[in-house]
Amino acid sequence: MIKKESLFLTRKEAVEAICRDFRQYDPQIMLFCQIIRLISGGSIVAKREGQKNGAWISLPGRQNMRWMDGPEMVEYLCESLDSDLSVPLLASICARVFQTRAYKAVDSATGQEGIRIETGMEDFVCRQCGYCCSTLDYHREVTEEDVTRWQELGRSDILRCVGVFEGEGNKKSYTIWTIPGSTELAESCPFLKKISSDNRSVCLIQDVKPGICRQYPSSRKHAVMTGCPGFKTPTN
Repeated sequence: MIKKESLFLTRKEAVEAICRDFRQYDPQIMLFCQIIRLISGGSIVAKREGQKNGAWISLPGRQNMRWMDGPEMVEYLCESLDSDLSVPLLASICARVFQTRAYKAVDSATGQEGIRIETGMEDFVCRQCGYCCSTLDYHREVTEEDVTRWQELGRSDILRCVGVFEGEGNKKSYTIWTIPGSTELAESCPFLKKISSDNRSVCLIQDVKPGICRQYPSSRKHAVMTGCPGFKTPTN
């Protein structure tokens, strides 16, 4: 029997994960309506209208429902979520958002109460299609830890393709992948090599690739929502 892969989230981490999910995909309007009803105990109702990109919300103290478009709707949801929500309620919301089993649990290492979420990743197989590398918007997801690791390893070949920007208080931010000597983004990842003979793509920096690449996809839903074929049965 295959062991189910799962991860543990504190209540705060669960709220952050829910907001991140809503912000990274196209508006999930029906899901939004379900969650708002759950959070409010049914006192706030959200209804979608046809194929429009938003929802009508019944707000306390207002006689008429208010229309919210996609981005405003998402921010309203995130403001409504609170890490003080009960663990069972957050688990119920997580199950709906991540389309998997989520339940109240206690972290064995810290004794902290939170939510354990099954990722559904145990039967994932990378098809080496290169789809995620060539189509997803990951350019601003490189971290300081990634850059520090490449510096420590002396990987000038990677660093020359990293854009560096100075922010407030000398805080730096980074982008990948850029055209060497400029801040202009490259058309494609310079470390993705197409193997035409067997219709696959390989990463030339597999052992040191950015964290965002190593973590993709984080769940079955993430794979499905972003077009990854890793759960499909290959055809001969």
